[in-house]
Amino acid sequence: MTKKAIVFPGQGSQYVGMGKKLCENFKTASDVFDQASEALSLDMKKMCFEGEKSELTLTYNAQPAILTTSVAMFRVFMEEEGVTPDLMAGHSLGEISALTCAGAINFSDAVKIVRRRGEFMQQTIAPELGSMVAVLTRDIDKLEEVCRSVSGKEGIASISNFNSITQTVISGNRNAVDQVVTILEKEDIKVSRLNVSAPFHCELMQPAAELFKEELAKYTFNDLEYSVLSNVTAKPYGGKEDIVENLTAQIVMPVQWVNCMIYAKMLTVQYAVELGPGNVLKNMMKGITSDLPTYSYDNPSEIIALKKYIQNKYIPFLSRSLGISAATRNFNWDEETYRKGVIEPYNHINDIQQLIEREDRVATSEEMQLAIEMLLKMFRTKKTPRDEQIARFKQLFNDSGTQGLFKDFDYSMIN
Repeated sequence: MTKKAIVFPGQGSQYVGMGKKLCENFKTASDVFDQASEALSLDMKKMCFEGEKSELTLTYNAQPAILTTSVAMFRVFMEEEGVTPDLMAGHSLGEISALTCAGAINFSDAVKIVRRRGEFMQQTIAPELGSMVAVLTRDIDKLEEVCRSVSGKEGIASISNFNSITQTVISGNRNAVDQVVTILEKEDIKVSRLNVSAPFHCELMQPAAELFKEELAKYTFNDLEYSVLSNVTAKPYGGKEDIVENLTAQIVMPVQWVNCMIYAKMLTVQYAVELGPGNVLKNMMKGITSDLPTYSYDNPSEIIALKKYIQNKYIPFLSRSLGISAATRNFNWDEETYRKGVIEPYNHINDIQQLIEREDRVATSEEMQLAIEMLLKMFRTKKTPRDEQIARFKQLFNDSGTQGLFKDFDYSMIN
């Protein structure tokens, strides 16, 4: 079975206009934005679609905006692609998006939670006193040594994000981080200052972590429907009881993104889909591994490429329907009934499959639903036992990779 991961971006991926086309094309997405607006008593669509960049960049706005866009994209993805994720992971804020999409956090609660998370982070330290810098180096030990050497009276500097094999981010007091930059630049190591409002994922965020822990205690969480990786441990959540501890620790601990993706590879994940604004994680993946293709669902051309990739990985839905029909034993020997109830539906599915092949595309949800109706008709005509029918449908969904699309399939209608 082809294993797939869903990944969610964090702060910094936001841009004015994000989610607009998604909402124009899918009511499901529009409803998510409306739910966020109601939960926070603000116009989420206006802020994301046509607001000021400076307003959207504010931590307490960016976090709920990115989460809303990610959740909207996830719901559209599940409706359109029907692919059940084997693993979920999110970068920093994205971990909360992952937990929300895994059903562990109710969406209306999630937007409130990340709004408060952003507020706590923003108010912990004045923007001019903190700093974050991306460092292009493979020598993590050397970077840690330099950070330790400057930490003291001038403040602290420490690693905050292991983004890729070649990019690591440091956070801390501006004076200490500036000293690290000076040392690195003398050794011709490239650095890039990040435009952020606070030094995330370091011990300076401890006051924010304590406030956030108190905030999380106000909410009730649910069992996870999908496996989600923790940024802190780079391992799956054991259950909903881990949420408060992991999300609190994440605020002051470095994001173990490289180890998260290494875990995905160890799990034999074969491709990943980035759900959220932009393609930050797709680009990061290039610096971690070359054999885990990642598709950004925010890019129309990437969506087309993803659909073709999935099509090549799985047996096409209609082709599998035809194969299952042919392989199912017949217990009805009335020729006229067999012609109308088996041969004609079979030919109907075959005609649609040939059309799909000529047009070089995948089956639409309407065509798949029609194939199911035809298959049910063939099973009833062949007098296939109910247990076998159920097993055959599960085989169809599994072999075609559409378990997610048909997770609510009503087996009670089979008789």
